Amino acid sequence: MKINATLKRLTARALSESMDVNTMVTVTRKLVPGYNIFKRTGFPESIPIPNRDAAAQIVRDIADADLIPHFVNLLMQVHQVGLMGRAYPISHLHEIVQGIIEHGYVYDRENKLFIEDGRTRKTVNWSVLREGDEYIFAFMRLDIVGNSVLVRNYPENIIQETYGNLKQIVENSIDSRNGRIWNWEGDGGLVAFFFSNKSMLATLSAMEIIHELFIFNQVDCLLDNPLAVRIAVHCGSCQFSFDPDEIAKQDVIKEIVRIESKHTGPNSITVSNVVFPALNELLLMQFSPLKTGDGQTLYNYELTWEK
Repeated sequence: MKINATLKRLTARALSESMDVNTMVTVTRKLVPGYNIFKRTGFPESIPIPNRDAAAQIVRDIADADLIPHFVNLLMQVHQVGLMGRAYPISHLHEIVQGIIEHGYVYDRENKLFIEDGRTRKTVNWSVLREGDEYIFAFMRLDIVGNSVLVRNYPENIIQETYGNLKQIVENSIDSRNGRIWNWEGDGGLVAFFFSNKSMLATLSAMEIIHELFIFNQVDCLLDNPLAVRIAVHCGSCQFSFDPDEIAKQDVIKEIVRIESKHTGPNSITVSNVVFPALNELLLMQFSPLKTGDGQTLYNYELTWEK
C-alpha cells in the first residue's frame, strides 16, 4: 500500500506530540521486533533524539515495510487502553483513521484491525496478513470432474468460456463472504476465508456454488453433459505466503486435497470434522456422515431431487 506524504506527515506529527521517543520505539517493536532508532537515524546513543526526528524515521520505516494500517491499529489500541498502565491520548487520530479509509481500507470491529475494502481492492492477504506468520483459515478446494477428458473432447473456446463461467460463479459466491482465491489453475483452485465464522462462510460459499452450477447446467452450459465439480472444506493453521508452492506444502492444504480427491463425489461437498462443529443447526441438517475407512468421519452434502 503506497501511503501519501500527507498521511505520513500527520502520523509522524501525532507520534511526536503524543509520546516520547522510548514509547514510540516500544510501540514500533510490537510490529518490528528489535527496532533500533539510533541505527535508523544515525544518532549516537549518547545524544537524545528529538521527538520530531524519531517520529519521522519511524513512520518512514513503517511505511517502507507496508505496515501503516497495522501501525495505526496499534495507535488506536494505545489511545483506547493506554500502554504499560499509562494513558496515551493520540493526537489527530480521527484524521489519521480517515486517511487510512481513504486509501481503500475499512475497520473490522470484530477483529479490531484494518482490512482492505473489497469494493475497491482485493489481495490474497486482505492487505493484513504478513509473509511467514501463522494464522487459522478455512479453505475451500474445488476441482472440475473429468477435466482432462473435457479438454480433449471440446474446442478450446468452449472450454475457456465454460471454465470462465465457473470461475465467475466461484468469485460471486466468495466475494460476498470476503473469501480470496489463493490459487486457480483453470480446472479449479483453492479459496481462503479468514474472518468471522470462517468455516461456515466457506461452507455456505461451497453450497451456493453447487446450486448456481446446477442452474448454469440447465440454462447456459455449452457442454453435452452437465459440468460437475467436487468441493471440500477444511479449517486449520497455515503459514501465510504469497508463493502458492509454499502454501501447497502446508499440512492443512495437503489434507483438503486428500478430502477432495479421495472422499468427494461429483457435484457434492465434503467438510472435515473440524469444520462440521462450526456450522449452525440448519446447515448441520443438510450433511450426512461419511465414513472414510481410516476411523475418520467426514460430512457430505449433495444436491439431489426431493423424493
